[in-house]
Amino acid sequence: MTCHDCRGLLTDYQHGELDAATDAALHEHLQSCPSCRAELDAESALTETLRSAFAQELDMPTAVLARVRQAVHAERAPGFFENVRALLRPVVLAPAAAVVVLVVAAVSYLHPSPSGSAQQLSTAYFVQRHVAHTMDSQSGDPAWNAYLLTSNAGGADASAAQ
Repeated sequence: MTCHDCRGLLTDYQHGELDAATDAALHEHLQSCPSCRAELDAESALTETLRSAFAQELDMPTAVLARVRQAVHAERAPGFFENVRALLRPVVLAPAAAVVVLVVAAVSYLHPSPSGSAQQLSTAYFVQRHVAHTMDSQSGDPAWNAYLLTSNAGGADASAAQ
């Protein structure tokens, strides 16, 4: 290794950033070359001077450092939007929707709505409607039709069914 190669690698050697073969070759060169060893000592002195000059600016109270570390490592509680986004994921939303559909289907199957059921027709209501539709026909007797429409036999049930 030449002195020119050695001086380009001194900073990396000082910080331990060289691979094992290069580190060993540089160490061997420094043992045999006083000029390069002096250069390494000067580099080390400069590094220590810089560290001591800027060390006072970096000194902070321990309480401040502790709070900064806690803030960096603390987990932030999820907000409203993060919670809603988590609920709207397909992994959560699809099974929930399937359960709702099954419950609605089961309830509608077991308890049919009263509006959808067929209306019960009484005999009196049927006769009254039939007579009303056929009253003007040639086959019907108008006196009989009038009797059916005004009699008590169909009056109470017929008015309740309407």
